[in-house]
Amino acid sequence: MTAITFPDLLDDRADVLKSHGLDGLGLALVSLPPGPGPGHADLELRFINGLHVAAILAYIGADPVRARQVLRIRGGTRIIAGSARGQVQVTAVSAIDATRVSLRIAPVGDYSTYTLELVWDAHLIDPLFSAIGFKFRPGCFTNDCAPRQGGRALAPAPHIDYLAKDYDSFRHTLMVAMAERVPGWASTSEADHDQVLIDLFAAAADELSDYQDRVAAEAYLATTRKRVSLARHARLVDYHLGEGNQASTWLALEVAAGKVPFTLDDQELVVWSGANPATAGAVYFASRQQPIAPPRLRQRLDPLLNRLRLHTWGDARPALAGGSTGADIAPLPGLATQAAADALRDLVRNGLWREMLIAEVLNPLSGALPGRNRAKRQILRLLAGGDLERGAAVSIFDPVASTWLVRVNWREEDALAFDYSFSTFCPGPPPTTIQDVSLFFGNLLPVYEGRPLQVDFHEPGAVLASDTDSVKQRHYTRMDRNKDGRDWVLAQLPDAGPLAYRPSGRGLAPSGEEPARSTLVLQVELPGGHVDPWDEVESLVHSDDSAENGDHYMVETDERQRSLLRFGNGINGRLLAPNAIVHAAYQVGGGHAGNVGAEQLVNLQPLLGTKSGALTGATNPLDVTDGRDPEPAERIRRNAPEAFRARQLRAVTPADYVRRAEEVSGVARAVARYAWTGSWRTVRVAVDPAGFVAVGDARSDALWDELRPRVAAHLEAVRLIGEDIELRPPRYVPLEIHVKLCARPDTWREDLRFVLEQEFSDGWTADGRRAFFHPDEWTFGQALHRSAIEGRIVRIAGVEHVVSIGMKRFSAPQPGVPGADMLSIGVDEVVLLANDPDHLERGLIRFDIQGGRR
Repeated sequence: MTAITFPDLLDDRADVLKSHGLDGLGLALVSLPPGPGPGHADLELRFINGLHVAAILAYIGADPVRARQVLRIRGGTRIIAGSARGQVQVTAVSAIDATRVSLRIAPVGDYSTYTLELVWDAHLIDPLFSAIGFKFRPGCFTNDCAPRQGGRALAPAPHIDYLAKDYDSFRHTLMVAMAERVPGWASTSEADHDQVLIDLFAAAADELSDYQDRVAAEAYLATTRKRVSLARHARLVDYHLGEGNQASTWLALEVAAGKVPFTLDDQELVVWSGANPATAGAVYFASRQQPIAPPRLRQRLDPLLNRLRLHTWGDARPALAGGSTGADIAPLPGLATQAAADALRDLVRNGLWREMLIAEVLNPLSGALPGRNRAKRQILRLLAGGDLERGAAVSIFDPVASTWLVRVNWREEDALAFDYSFSTFCPGPPPTTIQDVSLFFGNLLPVYEGRPLQVDFHEPGAVLASDTDSVKQRHYTRMDRNKDGRDWVLAQLPDAGPLAYRPSGRGLAPSGEEPARSTLVLQVELPGGHVDPWDEVESLVHSDDSAENGDHYMVETDERQRSLLRFGNGINGRLLAPNAIVHAAYQVGGGHAGNVGAEQLVNLQPLLGTKSGALTGATNPLDVTDGRDPEPAERIRRNAPEAFRARQLRAVTPADYVRRAEEVSGVARAVARYAWTGSWRTVRVAVDPAGFVAVGDARSDALWDELRPRVAAHLEAVRLIGEDIELRPPRYVPLEIHVKLCARPDTWREDLRFVLEQEFSDGWTADGRRAFFHPDEWTFGQALHRSAIEGRIVRIAGVEHVVSIGMKRFSAPQPGVPGADMLSIGVDEVVLLANDPDHLERGLIRFDIQGGRR
């Protein structure tokens, strides 16, 4: 047994042996007689106490057999110790003094350690000190007892210049080393064999040195140079790189007359700018209908929708005013029957016709093409459904013109930004009326910048088919470093151009809040023929090996705009099955190069098959402005460490809950406060949807039902653990206000009343200002002050002075107190005053005007 001893405690045990009448072996000194090949060794054995030395020597006497039995030697590798003849053993014992004994041992053993054991009465000898180790080499404290051999001096170490870090310095160092080691060597020509080798070694050393520097530099956000490393560092602080995005726009298409309505189910529509055929500088746009949009959302193209005119009712309504959200329209050929009108109406109601374009095509002053305003173009999103109260399309018959038409409505957000003239009257002689100054275009198709491309990735070693212009064949790579079949699978996209990234969901500039999404549509074909779609994620950290949360891949784009697809390894994301084929469809392009002007995308790639010749023309009616380049590295280094200050991914205080709720599209404002339920704390969040009027209103209830789950999901992801969230609609407080004032003598009362009612409505004034009770002027808990009303009144021309103002809640039984200076509003309440005679319960204001003209 090899044990580790504690010297101090070992000495303490030796000191107490005498008090117990025990003895033991303390030290062994070995000596050898002079001369080569000694025949024996003398060992001086010292006892700890010497209590039983005399008794031991008396028992041994001069008998060598008893000597080797009492003082037994064990061990040896080449010369074994033992009691047999010729083995190492004690041959004689003699006393030196009371505690020392001299032993003669023969023959001399080898270099290994031997053990001398005292075999005597166990009651008198301590077992821990009954044996001692020794060697037959005096003064040797190691196993290697040979003296140091003489030899030649060590060669001098080569001089290493640690400042050599690039090609020139490495080359200089090698040339100096050659001159020092090869007498008479000198560089004569760059074509010399030795000079070529020096240059090659210097180039290799330069690459290795650069690699070492880059490895150290890539570990820090401030020093990294690779865009992939920037993306990984930024992702650690919840900042997402802006990879740029492709431009997008709408195409107005002309469908050939007589063609049956169709959708782009099996092929993409591709258009480009410039000449036909395309030249090197052409900018491509593709529809992206077939691989992305589900069948019910794919755009329907119909020759009936090529161009539509406004039904002017015999020029009685020759124009649409700015702010309009509806129109009576009909195709240019007209609608002869109710069935044709109902068919067009049902396209809108069923959501098959969702957008149309209004554009000024002639000069409204002259009726000629020159002078038209190209900026007067706007996309209108039609309201679907059959609810008439919500603006459903209806068929209408004009008995005077004996024609049918369809009344359509579009979203309030798309209210006309200009006045549009559809008929203009030009004086003669002879006076003429020019129709169709503005038109509607119904065959609209969203297109995205980038040329479509497909790549099929196969197992390494598989035989590849030949490439075509639109389909490429490549191998993917299995990075199985551990030889266990569980490592990353990588696929490099071909160098046909940069991978295009999609625009952000809200159409805004990248802010670091949303991860970039590429245009890749990826499907994995298994050996049996089964095809599964895989989803793109920003990172595989949260993916696993399941089919529900593992069919993921990620895209990494470097600074040269080369993109690499990374699949899972069986732990983070699913591992590709053996012999699987990856079909990747995407678009090549992106960036500001796709920002082209209006009416530039006029070259159309013909459709194939049954749709051949179905489209006769295409153009982009609007300027393209949303193409963006990738975010610069300098901006990433500056913004990523500070992004958390602009947008926290948590909600702790009520103000945090308000900011998070107002991030959801459709939320006009919000307010939050704490409430105690008796067991835990609840955060009550009151949300005011944009366009919300009051609980119980059909349109408002539908708006709340659509918005509430989105707000709840958004807050659930950031709420503080242990807190519940309760969402409530706003509590609108209808007001009843009575104002008594005096008008100037030169002012007509009714004219002043009209201006006052417009000034204190919930809409807009005649000069484009928000009215006093416009919803955007009020928020939760904002009190109503008498001074604010009086200040708005006295600024109106024609008002002499204000006599009194009475304010109260509409449901309050007591009349308004004329002297009240403020009307308090609860924390989750918002004032409401529509002054609508049909809905007095939404608030009213009455003006009692004295004086003035009658």
